[in-house]
Amino acid sequence: MKTLLATLLAVIILQTAVAQSPKPAPNTLERLEVTVHPGIELFTIVQILAGQYRMPNKSTYAKAVETYFTPYANHPAVKHVKNMGRVYTDLAELGYCFDNFPDVRIHIPADSLNWYKYYGKDTVQTYMQLCKQFYDDTKFWNFYQQHQADYASWAKPVRENIAKQGLVAKLDSLYRERGNAAWSIYLDPLNGWGAHAIMTKTLNPRYANRVAYNVGFFNQDSKDTDTPVFDLGTESVMMVWHEGSHIYTNGWQRQHASEIEKLAYLLNKTDAGMKQNNIKTWSHCFDENLVRGVVIALFRQHRTPKEARKQAAKEIVGDFLYAEDIADVIGQQYLNNSTYADFGQFMPKILAYLAQKYPQPTVSTR
Repeated sequence: MKTLLATLLAVIILQTAVAQSPKPAPNTLERLEVTVHPGIELFTIVQILAGQYRMPNKSTYAKAVETYFTPYANHPAVKHVKNMGRVYTDLAELGYCFDNFPDVRIHIPADSLNWYKYYGKDTVQTYMQLCKQFYDDTKFWNFYQQHQADYASWAKPVRENIAKQGLVAKLDSLYRERGNAAWSIYLDPLNGWGAHAIMTKTLNPRYANRVAYNVGFFNQDSKDTDTPVFDLGTESVMMVWHEGSHIYTNGWQRQHASEIEKLAYLLNKTDAGMKQNNIKTWSHCFDENLVRGVVIALFRQHRTPKEARKQAAKEIVGDFLYAEDIADVIGQQYLNNSTYADFGQFMPKILAYLAQKYPQPTVSTR
């Protein structure tokens, strides 16, 4: 009987210990998605049919798109965007307002959406509804499902490259916490013109904590028999470290907003660099300098000295004049200092450093 009680007691103690022990942090790659976004692909195809998109580089996939969707070249969605005047290629990002596939749910963006200013709110929203009709009429989801193996094969090397670099883990390490940021890299097989970040908060606030970035297939010498290949190069570093830092530091900047505002004298509103960067407020200026300073600090930690110097020089040329100062104080007072539980606790030191190095000019009363 004593043996049985002892065994039961041991099991209870073991179960309690397991329940109370901290769970291991999920693999950081769980926060990284690499795929072809169905909504963005849908809008891209509609624009191509309307002649409102640069023709894609040749590939087996581009040929498949042409074969499947050309019969719908006179669809109301195609006619609508054809009549919208000059349409920018990145209007296809409106597809990010579509989610919950295959039963599509449409998020109608707020009045601040830039596309409303270009084309009018009613025109844009009508276009979105017509693209939903195009989705239904063409059985777009069937086409998208037929190419899942292609999308997965394109995504695999991109995902493996980012995993090899350990970019997410290095960012977590600097901030000393596992942030709630997540990353989506959307492969754009019909896009031969460029890459850009998608403003998730503006387009679809359900994904406000997600960094979304699309990248195209840029081989202009490709043939109809070629498979799209995607290479982010150094852009993957900036996407994870720079864009991710905006999400990490957003709450801490709100927390220290009053202290940040005390340094507003550092913003020269007439400076040509500020106008070029479309920066009109000190809070925006500090936000950009902060995340760029973090990136420089990460380069100093994990890249060669030459790469770090080039990154710092790039920010100076771009008129982000306080980024290197912020990187300096992070390196000198934070990285090897366990005093601070996380980066948020350290942020007042950054503000104090800037105030000391750039004291507010005294105003003469004479």
